[in-house]
Amino acid sequence: MMRLLKFINCAVLFSLLGACAGQQVKSTVDANVESKIIEIPDQAAVDFKIAIGLMNQNKLSEALTAFEKMTQAYPELAGPYANIGVIYGRNGDWEKARDALLISSQKNDKNTKVLNQLGLAYRHLGEFKQSEASYYKAIKLDARMAQSYLNLGILYDIYMGQFVKASDYYQKYQSLQSEPDRQVAGWIVDINRRAGIKSQIAGDAP
Repeated sequence: MMRLLKFINCAVLFSLLGACAGQQVKSTVDANVESKIIEIPDQAAVDFKIAIGLMNQNKLSEALTAFEKMTQAYPELAGPYANIGVIYGRNGDWEKARDALLISSQKNDKNTKVLNQLGLAYRHLGEFKQSEASYYKAIKLDARMAQSYLNLGILYDIYMGQFVKASDYYQKYQSLQSEPDRQVAGWIVDINRRAGIKSQIAGDAP
């Protein structure tokens, strides 16, 4: 029997190391991923849930094997490839992470969270233009994709030295928060001092 399902149960946190003003900081990016809504076998949903459970227990090797089996059994699905990318990223194998996330994004090019993860993979590989393009694509699809604004700010600030752009994207990230992020507010003040521009968003650190 077939039914319409949406793979949405991956709640794995992916750590992102960034820095501002010479400091190393740690933030997290929600690594939820999902496939297109398509007809899939009931067993695929069972297999996916089991693999997600293994990820959430930090049994990454077992989860990777489970997702790889899914790519063979259900090659049309984007979700397993996306989570394979997350696992490789957690293991620091960014080339394999990028490759898996690229496959996922080709199968479902509307998944902003996968695009955000792909941007991280590119950044870790030093492929900054590709990282920038991936974040921009995520934002184009969802103008409220706060994490991609933040990641663009980090990319421009730390890796590309484009401080005015960095400040702009940090502020766009802040504007999407229910309460200002105090750490990012401090980054904005610092980068604006270095760039000689005036902070324009409420909640900046004094």
